[in-house]
Amino acid sequence: MMQTVTRETMQSFRAVAKASENICALPAVATQDWCDRAAQAVLAIAQPAVAVTMIAQVDERGVVVRQEATGVAGVYVADVTTNVGRQAASASSLIAIDPNDANLAQVRTALAQARDLGWQPSGLSGSSKAAPAERFGVNILDAGNSVVKRWSAYRLQGLLLAAVSIGPSGRMLTIELGSSNVALGESEAAALEAVLPLLAKRATLALGTDASEASHWLTSKEQMILQHLLLGKSVREIAEELGRSPHTVHDHVKSLHRKLNASRRGELVAKALGYTELKPAQFEDGEPAGEDGPTPTIHVRPAGRSSEPKA
Repeated sequence: MMQTVTRETMQSFRAVAKASENICALPAVATQDWCDRAAQAVLAIAQPAVAVTMIAQVDERGVVVRQEATGVAGVYVADVTTNVGRQAASASSLIAIDPNDANLAQVRTALAQARDLGWQPSGLSGSSKAAPAERFGVNILDAGNSVVKRWSAYRLQGLLLAAVSIGPSGRMLTIELGSSNVALGESEAAALEAVLPLLAKRATLALGTDASEASHWLTSKEQMILQHLLLGKSVREIAEELGRSPHTVHDHVKSLHRKLNASRRGELVAKALGYTELKPAQFEDGEPAGEDGPTPTIHVRPAGRSSEPKA
């Protein structure tokens, strides 16, 4: 007998599908705004809400041993009124919060400066877990709680906490998803937990399994150059468009080859798009190999999936 799918279940399915789509669109390389984009991706789970993410090594007590990056994003609901003929119609629309919003910045800064999370990701079993804050021992009504203090810019009605392992020694991606408008419960937590493995794969694809040094992350200039390379532009064309010398652009391209472990332009593009698993680059500190060399072997796979780490 066919069972009736409840409206709540359908909403959960849609949220998971949208969040998965967003995660698959995350950069396949370590861009400076990677954590911001990851925060934006998981907002599909519950709206309106604010999400703050962090990549760090965290011990079993929740102490932040080594932090790599943080990110934040949020959406709010706005009432939009339009006039159609003589009739006025109103509707609600989700609007992205300005990345420079003071409240967003406060949450990000508080997390970036935190010496401990205020909750223990190891408190729940499994390599990934999401749950309402209460299940981690965090009372969102307790103004003295360190997590609630971090969210003091918002009057929380609900808070989800989540963590997924992305490497050895406690390296993980943590997520805090809070809302001042809606209570976030087990249903939303289950939806968030469902996309954590996919998010871990995308993070591993972009960042690797070992803690990334600052030199491995792309600078804003390198990210700009990479976007032009993905459009098939030559070094000279990029230099002319950006008003830079070809020598300067070439230096950025060399840096991209080193950071992405790509010895050919084809490898560089494939890596940036998330379509290839690259071997270590075949050059030291000199020039990247020329375009006349052997064609690299490219293993094509769906974007958003990465291979399992080798033992």
